[in-house]
Amino acid sequence: MKLIGLCFLVFCFLDSILVAQDLNDARQSVIMNATVQDSPTQIKLSWKLDTANGGYTIWRKSINEETWGDSLIYLPPYSTSWIDTSVQSGIGYEYQILKSLPAFPYGDGTRNFGSGYIYSGKKVPPTHHRGTCLVLIERSIVKTLSFEITRLMDDLQGDGWTVDTISVERTDAVPQVKNKILNWLQNISDRQKALFILGRVPVPYSGDIATDGHHSDHRGAWPCDGYYGTIDGLWTDQTVNNKTAASSRNDNIPGDGKFDNNVIPSKVHFLIGRVDFSNMNKFPESEEQLLKRYLDKNHAWRIGKIKMEERGLIDNNFPLDLEALGQSGWKNFAVMFGINNVKELPYRQTLSNQSYLWSYGCGGGGPESASDITNTTNFTSDSLQTLFTMLFGSYFGDWDYPNNFLRAAIASRTCLNSTYGNRPNWLFHHMALGEPIGYAAQLAMNNRGLYAPRFYGGYASTALMGDPTICMPVLDPVQNLLATKEGLSVRLTWRGPKSASGFYIYTKYASDSTYQLLNTQAISDTSFMDVCVQKGLIHYLVRSTALKTSGSGSYYNLSNGVSTSLLFDTAAFAVKTIVKNTDPGKSNGSISITPTGSCTPYTYQWNNGSTNNQINNLAVGKYCVTISDCNDCQRVHCTTINVSTTISTIEGLTSFQIHPNPSSDHISLMLKFQQAQKLTLQIIDANGTILSTKFIEGSDINLNWNIELLLPGQYWIQIKSESGHFTIPFTKSKL
Repeated sequence: MKLIGLCFLVFCFLDSILVAQDLNDARQSVIMNATVQDSPTQIKLSWKLDTANGGYTIWRKSINEETWGDSLIYLPPYSTSWIDTSVQSGIGYEYQILKSLPAFPYGDGTRNFGSGYIYSGKKVPPTHHRGTCLVLIERSIVKTLSFEITRLMDDLQGDGWTVDTISVERTDAVPQVKNKILNWLQNISDRQKALFILGRVPVPYSGDIATDGHHSDHRGAWPCDGYYGTIDGLWTDQTVNNKTAASSRNDNIPGDGKFDNNVIPSKVHFLIGRVDFSNMNKFPESEEQLLKRYLDKNHAWRIGKIKMEERGLIDNNFPLDLEALGQSGWKNFAVMFGINNVKELPYRQTLSNQSYLWSYGCGGGGPESASDITNTTNFTSDSLQTLFTMLFGSYFGDWDYPNNFLRAAIASRTCLNSTYGNRPNWLFHHMALGEPIGYAAQLAMNNRGLYAPRFYGGYASTALMGDPTICMPVLDPVQNLLATKEGLSVRLTWRGPKSASGFYIYTKYASDSTYQLLNTQAISDTSFMDVCVQKGLIHYLVRSTALKTSGSGSYYNLSNGVSTSLLFDTAAFAVKTIVKNTDPGKSNGSISITPTGSCTPYTYQWNNGSTNNQINNLAVGKYCVTISDCNDCQRVHCTTINVSTTISTIEGLTSFQIHPNPSSDHISLMLKFQQAQKLTLQIIDANGTILSTKFIEGSDINLNWNIELLLPGQYWIQIKSESGHFTIPFTKSKL
């Protein structure tokens, strides 16, 4: 009886310490989640007890900071929570917790630690503009999948991306493709950029590596899409000379077009993901059909047609591995869904009947399988109910194998993204507050020690299979969006989903590259009046929003946008302008504007500081005014003051001509009068400076004037007589 009681106590003790069956996974991880509260605003971090550690140390930083700085606090080994009270609502905070493990797993006192990361916040505001996404497309599918690609572009814009495309041949050289990306990048100013590789875009190879540990038959160059994401890194092809791998794909010799670098040599500037179904002939569908199916399910997920339970599944078939292979699942899934929504279950058997939004599976592998998980052949017919999956095992991290296991996952009927789960360790915790999955790929490619453990951080083999812009979870979009004209305004109406608490409205004109937000605060009504309408084709977008609570905190989620268009042939208000140009050498020009339409009163703010509808005493130049009406609709209107071309007419002048105009070296001036005149002729510039003077008499005048020494620009010939004066403009062109 005493023995039974002792066993019961030991069992309960272990259960309270470890949430995972695998000791290594639990000890190497800080398995945690967060809760947030008001009055006062605070974030509470909670984790599973592990008394075999030497204490917890906590750091905090903003999402964009690249160092952790000083730690916030040290906590004793028995701690299971900590409350951060120095936080503000509407701001996201990233936390690192390290626990000291002085006697685990080595037993000889070797320094070791477990780690955990979480991005937390309370009511973090929505992200209206995510950045710019370049879709890099293999040219053969541009026409055959034009409908699906166009729909993808619309979906990306509806998720807040500015979208562009480049098409390449599958036979193009890798540096040629890279140059196209770099040339495109010169005109992009967004901080966040995504690269969605669609189809058989040429595959870069790099390194003398065996990320899976099979140095005898798999060491050499591995696929390296990170190459496309660097701007200034030095990629060499001079030193590696290795042809020992079983597959010639991995051969790497000097000058063969495969790079030497084991590690990506500089910062990756893109969120990178690839959808490539070449050489997947175990599937009955063709490469093009698989691409179409992927784009179809991608769209279905974005608009809420695919539903998954928000929980994580882990199936680790290497429980004794000191690398703690399952830690990637435990640490990521707990912060997404909460500790209690992460389960250890058989991969294929469970997902065939139950949905888990995220899954992790590892086992002894080959190019097409992981033992006790599943294989490529099964993926050809299965519809496993998981959207995002991490898979780990031998060989298939080299994703360019024919019928590769990682690519088979996203070629299946359901899954959208897959990664090689542990090398490197992936950091998906930002997705719990709405970041896209490609953000984790960028972190993994750039991790040089910011996140622990750094196993294979920044390795050339790091890759994300699937669309890098996908987020989770998805909020249902609006339906039945309609735009109608009402006088000088446009009324939008729609039907909102029950899950939405409000709506945002955006507009885009031909001059806009991305949608512009119209309401800074979400509205609860299912209609909106746009009273600031410009003439032309108008695109409207409506997105639903709701406060989402995850295992990391709360944030305002946005649905994918639903759009409609309307041709508006009348501007909300027009501007009538009266301009009086300035006399040469003077500042006596004026501009008077009269807005019409819309509603009064109007207010004016000129770039010279004036606030009236008329400005006077103007020199040559460009003058702009921001006009606001009673609805705070604004219109920027610009007008240019020039030098008057004719001030007055000389009595008796019958005709004049100047040619050539423009001219680079000389001008000929012809003047005819009814009677002889005594004339003074002067060339003046826009500032009124006299540059050249001639005196002449007669009634029929032909004058040749050398202007070679004048700088290119606008000039005037001022002609004076006793009876009056006038000016003639001309342009000096480059020699």
